[in-house]
Amino acid sequence: MRRTRSRSSGWPPPRAGTLDLACPAPTAIPGQFFALTLTGAWEELPSPRPHHSPAAVAADHVLTTARSITADYLATDAVPAAARINTLLGRPTDISHLPVRLVWSQVHLAATPEVVHAALSHQRHLHEFEQHRAEHHRRLDEARILRDTLMSDPSLALSYWFAAAPQSIDTDTLPRLEALLSTAAAYAPQGQWAPLARLLHTFAHRLTDDAKNHLIDTLAALTDRYGHPDITTAIRQARMAPESETRPQ
Repeated sequence: MRRTRSRSSGWPPPRAGTLDLACPAPTAIPGQFFALTLTGAWEELPSPRPHHSPAAVAADHVLTTARSITADYLATDAVPAAARINTLLGRPTDISHLPVRLVWSQVHLAATPEVVHAALSHQRHLHEFEQHRAEHHRRLDEARILRDTLMSDPSLALSYWFAAAPQSIDTDTLPRLEALLSTAAAYAPQGQWAPLARLLHTFAHRLTDDAKNHLIDTLAALTDRYGHPDITTAIRQARMAPESETRPQ
């Protein structure tokens, strides 16, 4: 029914009303919802083109604002989410481009125990995921550091090889070792091979005593051949130390 114009102002008398709605509101987890209830009041503004349903305009404004905020909160955060919504909607607000004013509105949010439990599980899984990711990155960093360290010194690379796989020592080990020592002597003449001998003697525990001694003697001979008599002496001393320690007193 068309409203009559007011004789004093020339405009129809403004309408006013209240809001009382209930509906679901999304949470930060898809498929989980708050139970939203709202109350409020609205009034129409004078306009030559009044809106057909100002109550719907006010309700749409409140619900759009509230639901856009709840979508950033977990179901465990109903109280702070409602406080944020009510902070924005608790004062008179002219709705943009429409002749309607929201006088006030108040929202209440609730979540079922099942939804709260699902939110807590989600938070726990996120925490575990972050821990696993941090541990993964830590291991990657350690692997890169190890790789860079091993690549910087052939003696460390060879020591790591024997430490990680002592069972790999076989009849072809010594020829490969001689080739590596030859290359290292040419490109890293200042390399310290005595620590390598000690590590080999420690980690090649699966070898027999004769095999260990033969390997150390071979290292000593190779370092002497490539011009490092001081390292040769250190290698032989490294061999003699364990022998003297194991002799009966």
